[in-house]
Amino acid sequence: MARKKQKDPLRYTANLIGLSMAVWFAVTVLLRVAAGLLLRLFHEGATMNDPIAVPEWALGILNLILPAAPVGAALWLLCKALRGTPTRPRLSCGLPRDKRIWLFLPVFLGIGFLGDLLTAFLQKLLAACTRYTPPAALRLPQGGFALFLYFTGMCAVPAVLEELWLRGAVQAALSRWGAWFSIIASSVIFALLHGDPAQMPALFFLSVFLGLAAYCTGNPGFGVALHFANNTMSFLFLYANQRMDGISALAFSGYLVAVFGLGAVGCAVLIGRLGVLRRFRPIPRVYDPKNRQSRLERMACAPLFLGMMLVLAVRAVWPLFAG
Repeated sequence: MARKKQKDPLRYTANLIGLSMAVWFAVTVLLRVAAGLLLRLFHEGATMNDPIAVPEWALGILNLILPAAPVGAALWLLCKALRGTPTRPRLSCGLPRDKRIWLFLPVFLGIGFLGDLLTAFLQKLLAACTRYTPPAALRLPQGGFALFLYFTGMCAVPAVLEELWLRGAVQAALSRWGAWFSIIASSVIFALLHGDPAQMPALFFLSVFLGLAAYCTGNPGFGVALHFANNTMSFLFLYANQRMDGISALAFSGYLVAVFGLGAVGCAVLIGRLGVLRRFRPIPRVYDPKNRQSRLERMACAPLFLGMMLVLAVRAVWPLFAG
């Protein structure tokens, strides 16, 4: 009698992750179509990039829903599918007890600032060599309540939901096959989800840092704080560029650069002197002699995961050729 073929848990988990990515993609597309139809109720030619006659509060609500709903739906689906399995999510957001770990916050912001410089350089390079057009910066509203909604949608919502999904669910689900493997895989997904090819290198390295934070602390709580702080830094630079006059914006931006730069260097020195890194357990290597295929090959055999990775990759490189 033929022996029944056993399912590969890694392929099964990868397919569930691919399904959650498909839900994120589908909800994103549907919401953008719905937002376009809704804006036309205010003005026939209104769009998200050119919201003619649309109230600021309405745009603020849309900019709150658009990043929250897709990630929330993907997170809910993945948590539902993984419930009761050995790859269950870790969604607690406890903060680290050792206060010295917060020294990594200024270091992360310094890395984020360098990542912004790298992104600006790559945008100019790609614009010169391909048909790539840098995405237009989001225009901040004038009203205080609408500005608060924009801040929440740009800084708080992505920090919480993206970390819970990618670190609390995706990385946790893949961690049984190796910490580095799960960190790299979730970081590749994180970079592809944002879509802009010029941003992807910086986003990948920032995501690796966030993945290490989740692994070393045991939950995504510290990563949420890091992610929120980096988003807030970007928001402050955007605010200075759009809401201040030339001299004030230059002075404020220079002050931020000095604070983040000196803070990153100073805290990096303190981390070395205090031996903070020694408190973390080393990341073990994982070898599975029962499987002749590598972990990457097994994930590539998961059709839902592979299909969504290809869709997101095509979505990312399309602007380089189509404009």
